[in-house]
Amino acid sequence: MMKRLSIATTVIAAVAITFALRPLSGSCEQPTSVIDVKSFGAAGDGEKDDTEAFAKAIAASAQKGLQVYVPPGKYRISKGLALDKQTLKGADICSWGADDVSMPTIISSVNDAPTFRLTKGACIHGLNIVYDWKGAEPSPTPPIIEISGIGCRISEVRIQNAWDAIIADGKSNVGRTCVERCFIVDCHHIGVRITGTWDVSWISKVEVWSPASKSFPTIGIGFQFGKNDVLLVSDCFVYRANVGYQLVDEIPGCSVKGGTWGTFSNCVSDFCSTGFEIKGTHTVSIAGGSHWSHFGGLIVRSGNSQVRISAAEIAANAAPALTVEGGDLVTLSSCQIRRVQAGRDFPAVRITNGKSCVITGCVVVSSTKAFDIEPSLKDVIVSNNVIRENAETE
Repeated sequence: MMKRLSIATTVIAAVAITFALRPLSGSCEQPTSVIDVKSFGAAGDGEKDDTEAFAKAIAASAQKGLQVYVPPGKYRISKGLALDKQTLKGADICSWGADDVSMPTIISSVNDAPTFRLTKGACIHGLNIVYDWKGAEPSPTPPIIEISGIGCRISEVRIQNAWDAIIADGKSNVGRTCVERCFIVDCHHIGVRITGTWDVSWISKVEVWSPASKSFPTIGIGFQFGKNDVLLVSDCFVYRANVGYQLVDEIPGCSVKGGTWGTFSNCVSDFCSTGFEIKGTHTVSIAGGSHWSHFGGLIVRSGNSQVRISAAEIAANAAPALTVEGGDLVTLSSCQIRRVQAGRDFPAVRITNGKSCVITGCVVVSSTKAFDIEPSLKDVIVSNNVIRENAETE
């Protein structure tokens, strides 16, 4: 019995020594698994320029293969930074959609390069990034985040006061891009632009909300898409843009050209001049969602697009809710199409061109007439719809 007690006592003593030699929780364990920008001199006080500290931390990250960690604080950045197969992260879990954020904040004044350039396999997570115009009026400036490689990820990020927020560079293959759970506040030109994906990419739960920008209602685009191969967009929202969602074959300044093949699910635009605009040759399916706009809920411009829309709400005030000016195929089913503002002489639906158009099983409401269809068009089918003309303002 005494021998067993002696062995047990020895074991307990060994365990006690082991724990005594181990660093206390929260002391030095985290910096051994990540690169902390404060270890390289970042102050995070909102006053000192922390660019050099971030650059050194990113260089150390590349050498050691570890993530760059940004602790709580406010960090000023004045020169662009690049991430290649690296992660820059703040909070692991954060309320990215809040007005009062608890995330670490980056205050950018970079005006000659993207604040952050992501190449292959780079990631930014859990940061609040605010652009400082230093009292000047917002004007064309490189984006806050530029995507320039395959497999980049941007998640749980809040971006405020940017000219352009998240932009593909327009020349690189940016396939397998993932932008999710982001809040873009008071953007002045473009919220998200993705073009050049030669593989599936995802945009999900991203809000572009610009109630204070002077330029966004006249030139702003919430989401702009060019050449994309299997693009999956879901649960996104745009408020007060000139165009909520735009698909185009050619984007000024981008060498990549071509259309988008993809899907849009439960996406919403509100208080925009145009909710959804499609120009060129694209193949897209739009399921669910709502587009309430001033001058067009959804417009299919000239080109050879194939557009399939189901279970969506499309509404406008001072123009047709749905306008079809081109396209190989435009189909709508189980949609609500409304144009009911009083004193406006516009139909709910206007079809002036295009090869084939089918509208079936929809509810079409107008304060004037429901449809205005070019008589020479042969392949237009309008059937089994509920039509309410001369309806009162709702």
